[in-house]
Amino acid sequence: MPDSRRFVDTVADAMFAVLVVALTAAFAAPARAETPVVVIPHQEETVAPYVARIYFDAKAKDGSDSYFEILKDGKSVYVQKAKTKGEKFFIGTMYKDDPDAAMIKMGMDITGDGQPDLVISEYTGFANCCLVLHIFEIGPTFRKIGTIDAEFGDSGPHFLPPDKDSKSTGLVIQIHDWTFANWNTDFADSPAPKVILRFTDNAYRVAPDLMRTLAPNAGDLVARANAVRSYAPSAEGGEWPHAKVSPQLWGTMLDLIYSGHADDAWKFLDQAWPAKVQGKDAFAREFRAQLAKSPYWPAVEAMNSTK
Repeated sequence: MPDSRRFVDTVADAMFAVLVVALTAAFAAPARAETPVVVIPHQEETVAPYVARIYFDAKAKDGSDSYFEILKDGKSVYVQKAKTKGEKFFIGTMYKDDPDAAMIKMGMDITGDGQPDLVISEYTGFANCCLVLHIFEIGPTFRKIGTIDAEFGDSGPHFLPPDKDSKSTGLVIQIHDWTFANWNTDFADSPAPKVILRFTDNAYRVAPDLMRTLAPNAGDLVARANAVRSYAPSAEGGEWPHAKVSPQLWGTMLDLIYSGHADDAWKFLDQAWPAKVQGKDAFAREFRAQLAKSPYWPAVEAMNSTK
């Protein structure tokens, strides 16, 4: 065998031996554990034996960077993580100077059932949006009472003390129904009627007696009807939904319906509909169809059928 060929074979054998040793060491050596990332809560409150913690993990790579945890006697009993970037959680209200903050401190009896409670506010982080309330009982028994989706939270929700004539000692929650958000108008002009929820039968439910009001002021309705009819863009005429009609029309109708005066709402439609715009019946059908999409509609409809 030529010396050159013998030299090449010798080098190849040596390189193969080195490769075998390297691979053997790689598989045989125990994998080095990565240094664990310690995430320090950026908000924490305690009402023994419970601790509520809000975390913000800036290094998260799964699309979420925020979560909260509730512990009892040092053991985790509930964890919820953000689903998308931008979501944030807060113990109580989002802002400490919120007028509601003092009413829903951790450990206060919010529902009126005699047990301490905890409210976690979730801000979803989308444009014009959105606030979700998570309410927990933190007494001898831990349980989640419910989730209230307040949607576009810039207009609430608000916790209110019970009516002086109410037998309940729990706080009621006032939110807005955003079923008509962006319906035939932009968001800024979208009406959102108030809804009041009260803790009844182990859940927060619509409180018709707290939403119902006295008969509407006739003079006020006349003034509103005149404003709708004189809405300048309506003078161009046309046919609904292509014609321009003031959102004050269905805003007033919703206010009347959600205060127990549906009959007056339909009378208002007849009084306020612009003379040069065709399609009032089509508007009525579409309005009813949109109203039926509201999660609160069954209760509001029942409120209007029982005086």
